[in-house]
Amino acid sequence: MIRLRRLLVSMTAAGVACILSAGPGVAAARHHTAAGASSAMGVSALSFGARSVDATSGSATIELTWTMTSSNPDASGFGGDIHIRRMNARTGAYLGTELAAGFDSQGSPSGDVTIKAGATSASATYTWTIPVPQYGATKKTTWAVEKIHGGDGAGDSIDWTAPRLSLFPRTFIARTTVDQGFPSLDRIALAQGTRATVYGAPGQGATLRYQLDSQENESGVYGGTVVATGPNGRTVRGSFAIGWDWSEGYQGCGYIGWIQRQVLDCAVTLPLPAGLPEGDWKVTEVDLTSNAGVTHAYTGLSEAAVHVTSDSVLSATGFAFTPSQIDSWHSPVETAQLSLRPSGALGGISSVQLTDWGNNANRCDQLSTTPTVQADGTITVPVRGTRGQFSCVLTGLIITDGHGDQAVYGSSLGAPDIGATLTNIPDTVLPTVDAVTINPDTMAANDTQTWIKLTIDVSASTAGVNGIDLYLIDASGQAAPIQSGGVTTTFSGPIDEYITLPRGTAPGVYSIGFRLQDQAYKTVSYGLPGSGSRPMPGGPVTLRVTDPATAG
Repeated sequence: MIRLRRLLVSMTAAGVACILSAGPGVAAARHHTAAGASSAMGVSALSFGARSVDATSGSATIELTWTMTSSNPDASGFGGDIHIRRMNARTGAYLGTELAAGFDSQGSPSGDVTIKAGATSASATYTWTIPVPQYGATKKTTWAVEKIHGGDGAGDSIDWTAPRLSLFPRTFIARTTVDQGFPSLDRIALAQGTRATVYGAPGQGATLRYQLDSQENESGVYGGTVVATGPNGRTVRGSFAIGWDWSEGYQGCGYIGWIQRQVLDCAVTLPLPAGLPEGDWKVTEVDLTSNAGVTHAYTGLSEAAVHVTSDSVLSATGFAFTPSQIDSWHSPVETAQLSLRPSGALGGISSVQLTDWGNNANRCDQLSTTPTVQADGTITVPVRGTRGQFSCVLTGLIITDGHGDQAVYGSSLGAPDIGATLTNIPDTVLPTVDAVTINPDTMAANDTQTWIKLTIDVSASTAGVNGIDLYLIDASGQAAPIQSGGVTTTFSGPIDEYITLPRGTAPGVYSIGFRLQDQAYKTVSYGLPGSGSRPMPGGPVTLRVTDPATAG
């Protein structure tokens, strides 16, 4: 069993490396294969090392040998993949997931496929040592080579299945332990990121999306079908099956555990055809099949219903925020009302749920889903933006009436656009400084402990001041930063900043300059060198630094 597990892991991961390392031969197999088309290459021999094997111990292996040939003089080596699968000996139908291996001009990186000595670009013989699964539907399980893909690196390729492979002894019989179990249904739920309300455009239908978890501890999980029942007893179904892909290994169902004994987050889609009536759809049956071909039907499920709507019963128009711009700079932030005009509602509108915002996700909050009916017949729900700059484009909305009918709008839900955007009022008035004072204005050069208080009086602005960068400017006009950081948001009035003299400041006369930042990250400068800075009101703010040696 351990060897079998390792084989499947190697075919999922290392098998990919096998194919990729096969070079041009594989590229040919992937892009030039045509069923029934003539090719310069082919398989000249294929057989198993025995006609039967006892796999009941869980440790049996069997060898499969095949020879690839090409008559193309430009052939540069072979690469491809080969698959075996359980088969109903009477009908020829395949059961369960295939076992597969990649091969190239060296065999395979995992070592499960070897190449016979003496191989050339025109002929190569491969041997795949296969751990045989222990479990089957009966005490005897027939295995058959299902298909073989290959390329010769010169543009020739094959894609052989049963009609061509049946010319060879492509089967063997394994004595197996009867799989007496069946896959469990551990979970069935809406797929992550989907909602319990789905929009189906008129004439286009819709899609239900689910995820399920399952396990089967003997032969493993192969696949299954999910059935949903809707209005008037109509049913739809969607299926999954685990298969092997040359570039990805085992695929088809979320996370796949050892030998497909466990599948997690298996995605199943159920397409709804156009023209179905609106209403609720509910999963009523899940059929799961093991690799041994045993199917178990699960019914009486409790998964919540999905409401499918085309907005033909309940609908709405006139989506708008009032006002469309709110003051988000002050606290608390102003609120707005989303208004709309419903049509076709039975029992009034019970809720309006805003589900998605296209820009700046989570920057706008719905304060209540319960609507207020206005005198003109419109309904409104309150919305608030978070403090600061934002632009919230409403891209998802679900309306529910008292009867349970729903209407869906917004691009994120695949429904008609809403066309409503809420933004903050624009930041048009930057901070203006009215006066600046400094105390004390004289310091000894070695005094780096005394606090110097700088008071900046600002006039009312749109977004206030929430950050300051302070600079000390010497007689030559060189500005050195001395402090930077945030401050309590101030729209008008004094801002007090406390600084100390930087260590090593030489005696002399300095001026103070600063840059103010508002909540929209816009800046305005005062007293700094350069033409972009405004002059300090009342003249330069100076700080005299004295020489301690001459003090007194």
